[in-house]
Amino acid sequence: MDSLLQCIVKEITRQYRRLSVISNPDGFLRRKDTIRAMKEQADITVLSFSQLELRVWFETVFKEDTANRFVVLMDDTTKLVADIYNQAFVTVFKTRDLLLTYNQQAIDLNKITYQMMAHLFENKSVALMDRQKTISVMESAEIMYGKDGEDISIVKQNLMGIVIDWQKPLQTIEQISKQIVKAVKQGKYKELEPEIAYINQSFQQHLNARYRQLITATGPRVVHKILAHIERTYSIGSKVALVVVDGLSYWQYTILEEYFADEGIVAHNGVCHAWIPSVTQQSRQAIFRGAAPERNYIQNPSNEEKLWRNYWCSRNYEDFHVKYAYENLPDIPHEVERLAFVTMTVDDDMHSAHSMKQLFNDTEEWAKNFVKTLKSIIDKGFEIILTADHGGVPSYGWGNLSQHEKAALYETGSRGLRHLIFNNLATQENFVQSHPDIIEQWMVYGDSVVWRNNKCFGTSDCISHGGSHVLEMLVPLATLKKQV
Repeated sequence: MDSLLQCIVKEITRQYRRLSVISNPDGFLRRKDTIRAMKEQADITVLSFSQLELRVWFETVFKEDTANRFVVLMDDTTKLVADIYNQAFVTVFKTRDLLLTYNQQAIDLNKITYQMMAHLFENKSVALMDRQKTISVMESAEIMYGKDGEDISIVKQNLMGIVIDWQKPLQTIEQISKQIVKAVKQGKYKELEPEIAYINQSFQQHLNARYRQLITATGPRVVHKILAHIERTYSIGSKVALVVVDGLSYWQYTILEEYFADEGIVAHNGVCHAWIPSVTQQSRQAIFRGAAPERNYIQNPSNEEKLWRNYWCSRNYEDFHVKYAYENLPDIPHEVERLAFVTMTVDDDMHSAHSMKQLFNDTEEWAKNFVKTLKSIIDKGFEIILTADHGGVPSYGWGNLSQHEKAALYETGSRGLRHLIFNNLATQENFVQSHPDIIEQWMVYGDSVVWRNNKCFGTSDCISHGGSHVLEMLVPLATLKKQV
């Protein structure tokens, strides 16, 4: 039992009473994470009742259950009937009484999670703290635990409690992403890696069984079908913008999504598979080509714009109805009906980040600004299809390729930290067979070899992409509209 809970239990229970009836005006004891801590650490069940509900529960449950201890939270404990009062310990609990050495004006109990409170309790001083010192400790607690600051052991349990169903990829990746964000914002992603690895093994089995079928599916199950989806969904004359955020993992999308409501944006979320290998030259090309990528394609904004224009102009759109923008969004003429906008900021942040915590902080800062760009597009009459070409995954150096192995690779865009593209299938086969100890860690797909797990080529650790890991393969495919 942690020191905070020891103190709380001491204040609100007595050994000679199995029942406590508590008034807690600030509501801290009603928090789900506080109730969970009471049950898991002290084996005390916390309930909330009205006077009538308490009477029914007292007669039907409490009198029959003679083994367990209960805390009942009530707004008013002054009107208890005599038989309940005589069997209960009754008191008022004020959470601020635990933090008396802090500057009270600097503490907002509405924003404090159980783990934040535990941090404040354990770091209180004997002497009174001034406002600045209190704010400093509060900020430290929020950085580590924040509004989603469950203990990492609980996050791990939640992650392993998710029902993994890749036939329902949106539901599955949303639940996974929620737990990843909780860990990443605390700087504790590494502690989730065993659980992430277990989930990823399941995802690799899904890819083995279904990826080729997904490629041929009618709907946008893989990124090369996004343009066809737009064509089917939006008629000529309607205005739609394809926004491609290079490198946006689904967990990062959930951070962006938190800012939608403030800007009057409504999202209909979906998910899509990246192309394998999950690199820009292949997967983003597939998005803008509207078909499987071509090997000799040179990735740059000019060629990407050509793909975008060719797709729509070949479908009876005039050239002036089609526009492409890269990084900076210019003025959009009124006659534009098919707009594409590509931003590299998230991908740049990923490759430069030294930790997932840094990437989380960078993503939050980006999201606060980028949501305004999305709103400006919507305000011009567009619906937005927001997606990414790939995500990213923290990876650990496996080792360098030999010069002989490098010579077997295709000349353009063939070697990344998590993927290799070979000149031909014979050299690919020779490479794979020369490493029998790790064949199972690779996906051999077409003329490529990509990492399935969290390894990378080279000797340095990194956050990167190119492989078939679930965090780089499942990307958002969201429709954004103005809130009505």
